[in-house]
Amino acid sequence: MSADSRFGCDIAERQITMFAMFVGDGVFTSRAALSRASGIPTSTLKSYAAGAAMPFHTVLALAKFLPREAINMLSEPAGMRLVDVQQTDACWDEAAALASGLVAEICVARSDGVINHIERASLRARARTVTAVLSDLTEEN
Repeated sequence: MSADSRFGCDIAERQITMFAMFVGDGVFTSRAALSRASGIPTSTLKSYAAGAAMPFHTVLALAKFLPREAINMLSEPAGMRLVDVQQTDACWDEAAALASGLVAEICVARSDGVINHIERASLRARARTVTAVLSDLTEEN
């Protein structure tokens, strides 16, 4: 398998995971609500949730309606993060709370001597949130 093909597969898997974590019943937003907000048909969103290639302009359009960590999941393989052009006032208290929550979750997960796959998935999700907030705070505009 070529490097391009592996990269594409990684992005597709992350896209499926991102939709599962942030778009649907009981998560950040429903597919219908995202469709109404973005103007992207629900059938198209459904195909993206199943791993169909999503154009970059669509990723940027969805970035307006999904949390930053959702979009960052897609850009992580390239070593990039989404950052606003105009940085708002830094919220160091939020960053401290999120970071301490991550540390606490790591300690709880390690308390039995091993981090299982469920704990690892939860830690990754929390780490993405912390990373997104810290990226905002460290950008100089």
